[in-house]
Amino acid sequence: MTRLQTTEAQASANGVSLAQAMEQPIGLAVQDGQKLVDNPLRYDYERAHFAVQALEGTNAVGTGLEMITFLAIPLLFFIYGCGVAAGDARRRILKDRVVMQGAASYVVAKAATVVAVSVAAVLIAATLSLAAAPILRATFLPAVDRSLLYPVAAQAVGSPSVQIAFSASTAIMFGLLGLFVGLVARSMLIPSLAAGGLLMVAPFAGPYDPRNILTAAGEGVFNYWGGFSPRPPFPVQVEIGVTLMAGGLFFVALVSVAIWSRMTKFV
Repeated sequence: MTRLQTTEAQASANGVSLAQAMEQPIGLAVQDGQKLVDNPLRYDYERAHFAVQALEGTNAVGTGLEMITFLAIPLLFFIYGCGVAAGDARRRILKDRVVMQGAASYVVAKAATVVAVSVAAVLIAATLSLAAAPILRATFLPAVDRSLLYPVAAQAVGSPSVQIAFSASTAIMFGLLGLFVGLVARSMLIPSLAAGGLLMVAPFAGPYDPRNILTAAGEGVFNYWGGFSPRPPFPVQVEIGVTLMAGGLFFVALVSVAIWSRMTKFV
C-alpha cells in the first residue's frame, strides 16, 4: 500500500488521477530482464489489490511457497542431501552401515529419507503459510479493502495442491542431487559452496538452465500476488526442459552410485 500511495502522489503531481489511470490499459514489456510499465499507477493499484488477495484463504499457501521454492529450497535441500550422504562417512560408520544393510539398500534408504523429509518440509511450510496469513493481514493490511475502490479483472487462481506438489518436487530433485554428489564427495563444504555460487550468484546459463526451467514452469503454478517476482524466464519448452532435468538427475545418480560403489568404505 505504501508503494501505491507513493505512485498515486507522483501521478497526482503530474495531473493524473487514479480514476483516469484505471480507464487506461497497461502496457508491459520486458527488456534486459526488467519490466517496463507505461501505466505505473494502475499497475501498482492492481498489485496492491492482488497483495490483499494473496492472504485470502488458500491463496496464502502459494504466497508462502512461491518465494522459498525459487530462493531457498534448491540450495537448502542440496545441502541437506549432501549432509545425508556424508554424515556416515564423517562419523566413520559408513562401512558398518553398508555391511548391515547392503550397498543397494543403503542408497535406497538414504534417497527415501530425502524424499520423505522434502515432502514433510513443504507440507509444514504450506501449513504455516495458511496459519500465518490472517495474522499478517490483520497486522499489515487492516481495513485495506476500503481503499481499493475500483474492480480488477479476475485472474486464474493457482491450485494449492499443485503448488505443494511443485515445491515438493523441487525439494526432492535438489535433495537427491545433493545426495548423489555427497556420496562421491563425502563432504558438505566444497559441494555446498559450489552449489551456492551456481544457484545464488551465477546468471542463468540459457533457456535450459534448471533454474530457468523451474521459473518458466512456475509461471503456470504460482500467482506471485505477494510481491515476490522471479526473474523473467528465457523462452523454453517446459515439457522438454523438465524431461531433461529428470534425465540429468538419473544420469548423475547412475554415475555417482557407480563411483561410490567402487570407493573404499574403510574411512
